[in-house]
Amino acid sequence: MMASLGDGTGRMVQLAMSLPEQLAAGAKAAGAARIGMAGGFDSVVAAGMGGSGIGAKIVQGLLLAECRLPVYVCNDYDLPAAVSEKALFVAVSYSGNTEETLSAYAQARRRGCRVIAITSGGELGRLAAAAGYPVMAVPVGMPPRAALGYLFSTLLVCLERLGVCANHQRDLDMAVRLMRNRRKSWSVRARTIAKHIGGRLPIVYSTSRMLDAVADRWRCQLNENAGVLCHTSSFPEHNHNEIVGIGRPKHPGRNVVVIALLDRETHPRTRYRLESVLDITEDAYYLAIRIEGEGRSRLARVFSLVMLGDLVSVELARLAGKDAMEIDRIDELKRRMAQKRG
Repeated sequence: MMASLGDGTGRMVQLAMSLPEQLAAGAKAAGAARIGMAGGFDSVVAAGMGGSGIGAKIVQGLLLAECRLPVYVCNDYDLPAAVSEKALFVAVSYSGNTEETLSAYAQARRRGCRVIAITSGGELGRLAAAAGYPVMAVPVGMPPRAALGYLFSTLLVCLERLGVCANHQRDLDMAVRLMRNRRKSWSVRARTIAKHIGGRLPIVYSTSRMLDAVADRWRCQLNENAGVLCHTSSFPEHNHNEIVGIGRPKHPGRNVVVIALLDRETHPRTRYRLESVLDITEDAYYLAIRIEGEGRSRLARVFSLVMLGDLVSVELARLAGKDAMEIDRIDELKRRMAQKRG
């Protein structure tokens, strides 16, 4: 398989396959780092964009059902007004140079938040170290979207150690074992799903709040790795508005592939809603693919869907002859933003 892929796409396949090793390594490093004393927070705010921010969204989704503290994710320049000096602020920027995250970091400093930085270096690493904040280092040399395992497990273990949530090491171990055992078979399944999508428009449905971030991950990976537009929607909210618009305008029509992400915790009424919607709107899409998370732990089931989506994105890149590492439009936008700032 690797020999038939371009250098960039082949490298992205390797990085996608390394997800379980990343999760294990990130958790181990965060468990040994010095991060200070636990407790005293009224909220948690994680700031991050794109590939750096998606790990925080997955953490947020996992903790909705178990964490008494509100966990916010900031994907913008400005922090919400409610963030006070009692908040734990975590700046997540793989490069360390993400301007939105640096802006949020500066505001968190001014408000007196307790701060942790997760980064491979850059301006964030320099500023946080100079201010005496804990800097959780992740390995350099990969696109931010390909470092999800490190970024996710580092953040989760930091929150565990600071008393924000319970310990998830057992669940993490289950996820790592499952991914190592199943990644080859998931690669084969990803090839089949990618062929079904082909040149069509993928629409990814989430069926629980835990899976909302996973649907976002599918969209972002299909956008960046495969270079295709992708739409996401959440059930049951979808049923109160979007159902009316499916198939209009007509030009996407039968060129739509629906991918429904499911979990054993998906509400039974939501499952019934999904099947009813797919029946009611069957003339508005080409194919519906239902994908159930695998594994016993919630974390394992989430990352089974994440890893499959990552593999689908690189298979779509391969089919289209696209270099999965290339993101020229993002690079050009960053160049223009830097020029404007100068």
